[in-house]
Amino acid sequence: MFSVISVVKNLYIALLHFPMRDRRGRVVATALTSIDVPDIARTARTYGVKRYFVVTPLPSQRRIAERLRDFWLEGEEWSTRREALALVAVRAELEQCYEEITEEEGEPPQVWGTTARVDVPYPRLSWEEARERLLSRPTLVLFGTGHGMTEEVLSACDALLPPIRAKSGYNHLSVRAAVAIILDRLKGEHDDGHG
Repeated sequence: MFSVISVVKNLYIALLHFPMRDRRGRVVATALTSIDVPDIARTARTYGVKRYFVVTPLPSQRRIAERLRDFWLEGEEWSTRREALALVAVRAELEQCYEEITEEEGEPPQVWGTTARVDVPYPRLSWEEARERLLSRPTLVLFGTGHGMTEEVLSACDALLPPIRAKSGYNHLSVRAAVAIILDRLKGEHDDGHG
């Protein structure tokens, strides 16, 4: 059982823009949605995420993400948003995130994928299992854009988290909503928001 006094290891999240699927199933690099940068950062800060990586191979998209982050970091009157946006790190490749976490934590993170699909053949954790495993190692949770992550990304994850509302018949949440729901299911009120 998840204990209030247990210490959760550092949690990281990454919003991936490649390799993603488009509506026709083709592998693409998706465009950055400007609201994802500040909104997911605020959610990340609320739930004690250590770093929020925005990952895209496109230089123009990285520049946009950096400008959005920097706008809020420079504003004196936006102290709470500045605190949240300070978590944002813009990277070209997922491998960079993994290496940075490994160096910072002294051990590699467990990597969990997310998908709304119920038909994937990869290992899934229950929410209870995921909360328990958060106590053992640093964790990197991957979120996709477009029509989701490719099989290549999903199959490389250590495990997948359960889909949200898998039986609803309509399961097309914005990634911002999915991040908030998943972080709440993983951490909820069980810690002080600092780790």
